[in-house]
Amino acid sequence: MMKPMRIWLATAALVMVSGIAQADAPLTDERVDKFLDSMTELQPVMEQVGQRLASLPEDEQPPKLDPKSADYDPEEMADGMSDALKKVDAYSDVRRVAEDSGFDSVEELLEVQARVMMGFMAATQEAMMENPNVPEEARKQMAAQFGGIADKVSDNDKAVLKSNHKKIMEFMQAQQQNSPQ
Repeated sequence: MMKPMRIWLATAALVMVSGIAQADAPLTDERVDKFLDSMTELQPVMEQVGQRLASLPEDEQPPKLDPKSADYDPEEMADGMSDALKKVDAYSDVRRVAEDSGFDSVEELLEVQARVMMGFMAATQEAMMENPNVPEEARKQMAAQFGGIADKVSDNDKAVLKSNHKKIMEFMQAQQQNSPQ
């Protein structure tokens, strides 16, 4: 898999380590634009955070949330990520990225990131489940892995992501083309 896609997936996995909060940053076109603008600067920071977290002893690592659990949501993911950033002394780095990108706080950036990632995973799951060419075993595996994640993405977030789908995909493709293999 190409490096930018690995970074997106690593970021999605990293976003899955969480606690609880209510930053309440539903997606808007403006927030998606800010998020995409932040990614060039945010990706290397998050990659380092992931490496630092992975190097922590297992008993010091933040808990991982199960996408199938009822409390798996963007606010929790953002709060957990904020706690994880503090644990590995990276909060100030992400605060700089958030401010440079026009977010009011680290928590707003992280929640928007979580909402985009959850929406991306949900859209992927929905497309796979609706595709008649996908084998039943693959559908079962996807359902077992992600449960009803699509039900946890708000209608507003789905609509904003759908209206920005082309922009997001173009961004991801540009990142893949501009990254060393």
